[in-house]
Amino acid sequence: MRRAGILPLSRLVFVPSGTTWRVLVRSALGGLALAGIVAATATAAVQLAYADRVPAGVSVLGVDVSGRTKAEARGLLQAEASSLLRQPVVLRVDGREWRSTARDLGASFDVDALLDQAYTVGREGNPVERLAMQWAALLRGERLAESGLAVDAEQEEAVLRRIADEVNRPARDARVQLTRAGDGVSVDIVPEQAGLALLVPESLGRVSQAMESDLPTTVDLVADVTPPSATKADFRQAKAEAERMLAAPLVFTLEDRRWTIGRAELAGLLSFTRDPNQPARVVVDGDKLAEHLKKIAGEIEQPALDARFDWNGGSLRVIRDSQEGRGLDVEAVKAQTLGRLASSDRTIPLSLAVVQPAVASGDADRLGIRELISQGRTSFAGSVSEKQHNITLAASRLNGVVVPPGATFSFNREVGPTTLAAGFKTGWGITLSSSGAQTIPSVAGGICQVATTLFHPVFHAGYTIEERHWHLYWIPSYGQPPLGMKGLDATVDEDSHLDFQFINSTPDYLLIQAVVEGSNLVFRLYGTKPTWDVKIDGPVITKFVPTDRTPVSQPEPTMPQGKRLQVEGAQDGFDATIVRTVTQGDDTRTLTLKSHYIPSHNVVLYGTGPG
Repeated sequence: MRRAGILPLSRLVFVPSGTTWRVLVRSALGGLALAGIVAATATAAVQLAYADRVPAGVSVLGVDVSGRTKAEARGLLQAEASSLLRQPVVLRVDGREWRSTARDLGASFDVDALLDQAYTVGREGNPVERLAMQWAALLRGERLAESGLAVDAEQEEAVLRRIADEVNRPARDARVQLTRAGDGVSVDIVPEQAGLALLVPESLGRVSQAMESDLPTTVDLVADVTPPSATKADFRQAKAEAERMLAAPLVFTLEDRRWTIGRAELAGLLSFTRDPNQPARVVVDGDKLAEHLKKIAGEIEQPALDARFDWNGGSLRVIRDSQEGRGLDVEAVKAQTLGRLASSDRTIPLSLAVVQPAVASGDADRLGIRELISQGRTSFAGSVSEKQHNITLAASRLNGVVVPPGATFSFNREVGPTTLAAGFKTGWGITLSSSGAQTIPSVAGGICQVATTLFHPVFHAGYTIEERHWHLYWIPSYGQPPLGMKGLDATVDEDSHLDFQFINSTPDYLLIQAVVEGSNLVFRLYGTKPTWDVKIDGPVITKFVPTDRTPVSQPEPTMPQGKRLQVEGAQDGFDATIVRTVTQGDDTRTLTLKSHYIPSHNVVLYGTGPG
C-alpha cells in the first residue's frame, strides 16, 4: 500500500490552471500586440533550443533540471531523492526520542513520474497555452506541484510497532515498599506511573504528513495516557502507621525469659490494602503472627498428661497418674499483640493457663469401660533381640492409653521419641533407595509390627481410620489369623512423618491394652462395643510380580566379622485391595484400603565391622 504526498511549499510552486493561463495570455496578447512578431520569433528560438530537453526554468525537488535531457535530469533527481530519504526523522513520545530516516520509515520517490511531469511543461494544451507556459517557466521559473513521495504503510507501521513495544506500559499504582536497612526496615512509597499506549494508526498519519511536509522533520507521536488509581498521597497515612509498627522489635516476657520478634520479621507480617477512593491501610497477617507465638508456646507449654489405666478383671487400676499442664492462649496473645503493635510500648508479658488432662486419674468410674471390644495378635518369634526389645518398649508406651469420644489417637504421639536416648535400640527397617527397597539398620526397628498389631483390631472394630501407610514389601507374619490378612498392615516413621491415626468415632471412652505374651504381641481394646455392623471384603490381589529367589549376600559394616543375619525373605510383589463397610442405621461408611508391595528377596547380611 503506497500513499502519495506533497513536498513543502518552500520547495514547490503550484502550476496555475489552464483557465488562469488563458486569462494571462489574452491580457498579454492585448497589451503586447505591437511586440507579437518579436515574441513569436523568440518563442520559436526557445522551442528549438529545448526540443528534446526539460524546458527552461523548471526545477524538481529543488533541483534545476532546465535544459537537461531526461537521462541527465534523472541522474540529478535520483541523487537528490536519495539525499532526501537519508534525512533524519525524529519520533518523540513520553519524553523519549527515536531517530530514523525517511527511507527507514518506508518513504520513496517516483523519480520517473516526476521527470515525466517536468518534461511536459509547455508541451500540453493549445498553442497559446503552451507558449504562455514556456515563457512563464523561462521568466519566472517553475517547480512541480507533485512531490512524488510515497510511503510503504507496512514498513512505517513496523517501526512504530517496535516503538510501541518499548513505551507501552500499564498504569502502575503507588505502593509501599519495605526494605531491610541495617538492623531496621525502611518504609518507602514507590510512586505511581501513568499507563501509556502508543496509538499506532493515528501516529502513522502524523508521521506520513510530516515527511510529506518537510525533511528533516520531528514528529510527536500520538499516545493514550491512563492515569493510575492510587497515588503517593493515598499511601502517606499507611506509611506513617507502618513506620510506627516497625519502630522497634516486639518483646514477649515470661518470668526471666524473653522472646523477640525483630523488625525484619515484623515487616514480613505487614501488607497494604486500599479500597476504591479510600486511603491505603496496613494489614497485619494474624496467621503469621500466630506462627511466631506458637513457636514461643512450644518452648514454654507443658502438655497435660492423661492418666493411663489397666483392665483388671472388670475394674480399672491407675498405672500412670494424670498431670495438669500449662499452655499459652495463642489467640488471646495475638489479639493483645495486634492492639499493641502501633504503640510505643513494645513489651508484652505472657501468662500461662492451667490445662486439664482429658483423662484424669479419678475418672475410672465415669469412663464406662466395661467389656472387650476386639483384640489383635502377631508373633515376633525368631526376631533379633534388638527388635524384641523395641517391640516390648513401644508396646509399654501404648499400654493403658484412653481415647476419649471423638478424639484422635496418634501412634507417634503416644509412643514418643523413637531415639536411642529414649531407650530404643538399633534394629532393622525398610527403606527405599535408587536400587529399590532395602532392609537397613534403623533405630527403633521393629515398631512397625506394633503399629500393625494395633491396626488390626481397630480396623476390624470399625473405628474411623485417619492415617495409615503400608510397607514397601509384604511381611507374611502380618497376615496371621484371626485378624491378619494380605494387605492389612501399617508402617510408622516419626522422621518421615508417617503415622498411624484413628478416631474414636463413638460416644464412649476406649482403652488400649498392650502386652507381650512370650513371643506374641497382643493388643486388646476395651470399652463399650459399638452398635454398628462391620463387613470386610477382600483382599483382592492384583498386579502380581514374581520375585527372584536367588540368595543375596550384602556386607554390613555395623555387624562384626563372622556374623550373618537374614534380614529379608523372598516375597512376590502385588497390589491388595480391602473394602470395609461400617453400617449403623441409615449411616454407612466405606473405607477402601489399597496397598502396593514390591518384590523382596532372600537377603543375608554378613558383618565386615570389627569383632
